[in-house]
This record gives sequence, structure tokens and C-alpha cells, in this order.
Amino acid sequence: MKIQPVIMSGGSGTRLWPLSRKARPKQFLNLVSDRSLFQETVLRLHDDGGNFAPPLVICGRGHAELVANQLEAIGVKAADIILEPFPRNTAAVAAVAAAWVCENNEDALALIAPADHHVEDAAGFRSVALNGASAAENGSIVTFGIKPTYAHTGYGYIQSAEEISGGVYRVASFREKPDAKTAGDYLAKGGYYWNAGIFLYHPKAMLDAFAAHAPDIAKGAEQALAASKNENGARLLDETLFSETPSDSIDYAIMEKTDKAAVVAPVDVGWTDIGSWSEATTDPESAGHMAVDSTNVTLRSDGPVIGAIGVDNLIIVATGDAVLVARKDKAQEVRAIVDELKRRGREDLL
Repeated sequence: MKIQPVIMSGGSGTRLWPLSRKARPKQFLNLVSDRSLFQETVLRLHDDGGNFAPPLVICGRGHAELVANQLEAIGVKAADIILEPFPRNTAAVAAVAAAWVCENNEDALALIAPADHHVEDAAGFRSVALNGASAAENGSIVTFGIKPTYAHTGYGYIQSAEEISGGVYRVASFREKPDAKTAGDYLAKGGYYWNAGIFLYHPKAMLDAFAAHAPDIAKGAEQALAASKNENGARLLDETLFSETPSDSIDYAIMEKTDKAAVVAPVDVGWTDIGSWSEATTDPESAGHMAVDSTNVTLRSDGPVIGAIGVDNLIIVATGDAVLVARKDKAQEVRAIVDELKRRGREDLL
């Protein structure tokens, strides 16, 4: 059974401001290696054994050229590039992907993954994905439960139930981002895993789930795909039909309602959701940044050299037109700066 990778690349990455901007959001930045997160994701879902098909990329309308250039730089040709005229959350993306795979690669399983995650063990992740394939072939909608390393309050959790097959379990429940005590309880009890937001499914099984639980999303997504037009070498979803498609997440629209949810767990491949500057690394030494008598400091810049003296627990990010200084425990709140810039009408900084 071949797996059809589907790369979700529509995120805006506001918590990675000021490097992450509308024209070049975080998934296209080199935040943890010499490749962008998008390029890392594409290469992670590729192997020489023929198990993975060329990727389908679903991204924002303004990023077609950026996607094409980054794919060319790593020697990968996409099966297709689908452009969203505007965001409609992950459920619509999953429905578009299911419809596309049914039309173009109907015998394959769809593996839908965000473009902005980092995985240290790419081969290990491919092995995990293949381990979930049998359950997906049999109609399960499979997600992946990351082995928690500490009581993280910024991730949702998946609770596993009885085992379906080796390392694959029925999902007992999905849990929202917990407070610190609840997250600690999850780790103490065991059987709870970080929700990575990655899904493996047969396209017909997903469309059946949409028909049962979110028919309006499936209808809008399928019709928008059928009426898509060529734009910059990609397929632009029909604007009117896509605008009428309800916005919801896969978790809320499908996974929390279906009795077909399964989870591969525990997944231990060095996974990180690069959701804020606290997960990004400092620029390489060649950037010339200097931190004197300082600890636990992240320094990032797309040009100016940063000097820091006698500070700790700080994030300092510089661009040609903006500088961010934040405590690391406030990294999740960078979005508030973006919201304030919007309020002030500073589109030049977004």
C-alpha cells in the first residue's frame, strides 16, 4: 500500500514574528537546520523504497512560487500544489486531500502532516507511519501519539484504549490543552500522548466520516476542488465555493465524533511542534551573535548581529525593520504583538 503524503502549509506562524511574515511564514524558514521546516517535512515523507508517493502540497494562495522554489532546491517534484484562497482550517484541508487522492491515487492512503513540525528521526517516523497503514487500510482514521517528555500545557492529548494491532490503539478520548496539574496527572497515569495533528487514512474512509459528521465541509471542499483553476502552475480552489465551506479543525469535525479513530503510540522520534521561539534554536555561530555572561538565551536575526550581556531566559529576534525581545516563558504571547500591529494598521510589519 503506497502512502500519499499531503503537506499542510497554510499556517501563518504569528508566534514566530518578526521573522515569520505573511509573505514568508515560519514553515518556509530555516529554524532548526539548514533547510526550512517545509523542506524537512517533504523529505521526511520520502523514501527510496517506493512506499511514499510524491507529495501533494496544500498552501496559501500567495505561496505557490515559494513552494515551487523550495521543492526545486531539494530536488522534489510535487504531485500537485493546491492553493487555498483563504484559510478554512484543517478539516477542509483533510476533505480536499481525500477528494484529490480519490481522484488521482485512489489505492493510496493519505498521510496529512503540518509543514511546520521538526522530527529528529525521519526514518523512524516513516517506520511509524507504515506501522499504522494496516489499521488505515481497514478503515481506521489513524493519528499519532507522541511520547510526552514532560507535562506540556501547550499541546492537546490523546488517551489510548485497547490495542487494535501492534502499537496501534483505539482512541478513548481527545483532551484539550490541560493546566499543569492535569498534564502532570496524564503523565503519572500513562496512556496519554501529545496530539501531533498528523493523520493517516484511506480517502474513502475520511469522506465517509465527513458524510456522517460534517457533510457541509466535505461538500464545499469537493466542489471547490472540482471547480479549481490553474494559477502560477498550481490549482486554485474556487473562491466562492471555498468561502462557503465551514471552518473547523479535523479534531472537532471528525476525530472527536467518529468511532474509527485510532492512534499509533508511543511515537518517540524527537518530534517538536515549532510553535514559538522557545522551540527554535539560536542562529549558527557563523551569524556572529555574541552572548556574554548570559544563559538560556535564543538569538535569531536575518541580518544584524545581536549582542547580549548579562541576561538570561530571553528571546531576541531582529530583522531589518523590527526587533522582538521577550522572556522565554512569554513566547506563546508573541501573537499579541501581531494583533496590536493589525490594530494599528501596520501591514508593512505583518
